[in-house]
Amino acid sequence: MDAKVQTFLDKIKVMAEKTGKAAGRAADAAGKKATELASATRINLQIFDLNTECEVCYKEIGKMVYDLHQGAEVSNDEMDEKIASVDEKQAKIAALREELSGMKSVVTCSQCGRQCSREDTFCSGCGGAL
Repeated sequence: MDAKVQTFLDKIKVMAEKTGKAAGRAADAAGKKATELASATRINLQIFDLNTECEVCYKEIGKMVYDLHQGAEVSNDEMDEKIASVDEKQAKIAALREELSGMKSVVTCSQCGRQCSREDTFCSGCGGAL
């Protein structure tokens, strides 16, 4: 075989190996993103479900308040239980939102609400510490 052809084939082999490695890294990155997206979706669904449960509790509390207004007997324990249930669900929602924001590559400035990169030390909008 001609030396030039052999050199050409060696270069093609090296390029094929580099391309294969790059494709492997791309597949790994895509898999990681898909896993992150699935986790974020799962968390968002949990938040949605908890918000729905809170709405049900709000309606029940509102009914109790209206019954009280109408002069009906309403149990304070039952009202306290419903309110405690809402508080518990709201705490879970806050924890899930914190977990969700930890997964993102951006943070929200607590002073102006602008989204900044997680690597930023100061907000690009207002200059506040992040």
